[in-house]
Amino acid sequence: MNSFENEPPSYDHAVQSTLDPSQVNEYGKYNDASVDSYQRGELFIQAFSGQIDQYPPDLAKAMQSQGPFCQMLDLDTHSNSLFRHPLSTRQYPAFRSDGATYIQFWPQGKPPSQQDTDITLQGTHPFVSFGGGGNTTTTTTTVHYFEMTVDQVDRDVVLAIGLTTRPYPLFRMPGWNKHSAGYHSDDGYKFCDDASGGQAFGPSWTKGDTVGCAYNVDTGTVYFTLNGMLIGGEGAFSGLESHVYYPGVASDGPASVRINFGAAPFKYPCPDWIGYHHASYTS
Repeated sequence: MNSFENEPPSYDHAVQSTLDPSQVNEYGKYNDASVDSYQRGELFIQAFSGQIDQYPPDLAKAMQSQGPFCQMLDLDTHSNSLFRHPLSTRQYPAFRSDGATYIQFWPQGKPPSQQDTDITLQGTHPFVSFGGGGNTTTTTTTVHYFEMTVDQVDRDVVLAIGLTTRPYPLFRMPGWNKHSAGYHSDDGYKFCDDASGGQAFGPSWTKGDTVGCAYNVDTGTVYFTLNGMLIGGEGAFSGLESHVYYPGVASDGPASVRINFGAAPFKYPCPDWIGYHHASYTS
């Protein structure tokens, strides 16, 4: 993994996000992930190539009929031995969560003498297009949005927010693997299908901050916000190829965060959020 050119075919971020490859850093600011994690991510892609990024009709129908208010945190996948974090044990669980709004990452601390403690949690339902009809009161494009507020985070712990397809190697942060995008806390870099170093993007973020992620399904544009301020103007990534994205958040160490998919009022509302135009929405 010495340069962008040496990345394998699964990392297609130049096509995905219309990036100039010369703008992608060879290494992240802190070079967080190991080569071993990268290689295990590649093996995961090969093993599940026939299942990755498949359209789930039942989940999509539930999202369209019930609106984004049905979104929860997917805990079931982590109970499956094929997908749970390889370092997660009873003594050192990778996370605790109520399945709705609260996540405590590595609540007993990280396993001693271990690296690659990155852990991603996804939402239960995909960010699909509502088609300007159905149970919505708008004919405009579909914009999904969610927020993460950092209540507590240990020093030097890296957090991330973004989009991931399913199944996803949950030991990799959003943005680091095939069909994913993310905004990382340590350096403020953005990543899209990017196994190398990402791109300089926005401010770093930490305890007390609220980070938002918005996705316009119809234009393939991903936006990130920090404490209500839009970062990057035109969005972090635009013109993404169509994929079945799920919301995702991650940490590589002890941290406590609150997730809001729209069941409660957003701290920093997104005016174009599809939930405001759904028949089930009540102000």
